[in-house]
Amino acid sequence: MVSRFSWFSRKGKAAPKDWNANEDFFHFTRGRFVYDGGQQLAQRTRRFNINALAEIAAKAAGAGHCVKVEKCPDGMYNRAFIFTMDNGTQVVGKVPNPNAGIPHYTTASEAATLEFMRTVLQTPVPRVYAWNSKLDEQNPVGAEYIIMEKMPGIPLSHVWDSLDPPEQLKVFLQVFRMQKRWAGTRFLKFGALYYAESIATATSTSGPVSSVVPAKCVYINEDGERVDDTRFTIGPAVGREWVEDGRQAGWWSISMLDYLTAAGLKEKVAIENLQYIPKQMVIVYGPDGLYQPTLAKKLSAVDYYLKAVKDLIPTDADAKLVSGGHLWHNDLHCESILVNPEKPTEILGIIDWQSVQISPLFQNDIDPSFLGYDGPELKDDDLTPPELEDTSSLDAAGQALAIRTFYKTSLMVAWRMLVKEKDPSQYTAIRFRRSLRGHLLNLGKSTFTLGEAHTRALFLDLKAEEPAFPLWFSETEKAEIERDALAVHQGTELMKDIADRLTERDLWPEKGLIESENYEAVMAELRSIKGELMAQFAKSEADRKIFEELWIFDC
Repeated sequence: MVSRFSWFSRKGKAAPKDWNANEDFFHFTRGRFVYDGGQQLAQRTRRFNINALAEIAAKAAGAGHCVKVEKCPDGMYNRAFIFTMDNGTQVVGKVPNPNAGIPHYTTASEAATLEFMRTVLQTPVPRVYAWNSKLDEQNPVGAEYIIMEKMPGIPLSHVWDSLDPPEQLKVFLQVFRMQKRWAGTRFLKFGALYYAESIATATSTSGPVSSVVPAKCVYINEDGERVDDTRFTIGPAVGREWVEDGRQAGWWSISMLDYLTAAGLKEKVAIENLQYIPKQMVIVYGPDGLYQPTLAKKLSAVDYYLKAVKDLIPTDADAKLVSGGHLWHNDLHCESILVNPEKPTEILGIIDWQSVQISPLFQNDIDPSFLGYDGPELKDDDLTPPELEDTSSLDAAGQALAIRTFYKTSLMVAWRMLVKEKDPSQYTAIRFRRSLRGHLLNLGKSTFTLGEAHTRALFLDLKAEEPAFPLWFSETEKAEIERDALAVHQGTELMKDIADRLTERDLWPEKGLIESENYEAVMAELRSIKGELMAQFAKSEADRKIFEELWIFDC
């Protein structure tokens, strides 16, 4: 039986330490949110028995008891702690936030995915010591959890900017080798990976979480051999786009068409049950020339997608290179890559594997985000390394920006050249993802939250390029789509202006989050910006009402 307290000594000589007394352990304390603040915090608040978790961590680590618990910086979807034991051992404990995903499946899939990545794909990920995805009498913690290895190293963010270009190349070469293994292992079904015993075992073509009947884990390895791994099974997808904003689809399937169709169907269900316009920090909505999202427009976009999805799937000679299912880490930023502090070009670990799933190669982020490239799209037929332009006429800030842009572009060109030469499947996936069809397949999985105007405009473009494409638009629809495209462009440019204005004062709330000490300052600035925009776009009381309803920020 797990006690209420975590004791310093099992001999009773020391007083118990009640970790549950620390309220910060159960709340999001990294900052404040600038939109839907109350709801955002509620989604990241979870009370559980951390004393019990500390005892489980000690047992998993082979230690006597836990002597110290440290909360890591809050994640957006989970809470992590470092447990230090009486023998000096440290382990990490993770508890999912309420917004992390489908109960049971998100944790169960993460545990299995880590094991597969570590033992099959030879990726340096944390070893899992213990986990529990059930909330029953056998779980004294009162929450799902994973106890895992505390990997050595420091975040790449601590050293990346200080590395010279040849050193940065050494880092991305290691990432490329990992991704080549991921791309070289092709699953025959789509969804998420689980231990076979964690969900019921059977064979299925496709289905929602409510009728879970998982499929066998079969994949083609790097040597082209078929492997039937009985340790694992493939079940409901756990990616964010399947579970956020009230979605509870979690489909999995044998064929790509089933999978991509399910992506559109779960968007349609979410839209039909729409109770509010989802907020996104990429566009300003409003009246008088700004875009106004509606249920009808969202349904129109998803209906176009569902009618056309079978004609969007690649069918040319390269189709086989991008059509398989792959496990992929789609958020390889500088915080999720751990490097050796003594030899910062050596990667020691990759962390943050929650919600990783098996999806088509072209729907994965082949270009890792730690490269930091945010310039124009590189052309397939021109991967010539850039030249640094003359900066003598620029001021110091302009010169620094030009040099930084040059190095980022050079690094991105080097990455693309490497991928193109050494792994045709990844490069083909990049090219298809950037095509009209690739864009539409990616937009189709998120129409509920954002992108319906862009989706409809891209379908119109595709129809213009390919008159035989099986969609038809009336003149009225064409005019509305074109107006909406202009309105979306204006709204996104306005949000970029807001971001630039706040960034100049170090007040831009990335992902809606700002440091607590800067909250009042950023809200004051946003109130001022709101007043300026209302004066420009809200000419009547009706316009002001629309603007207020669609304004994203809590001011």
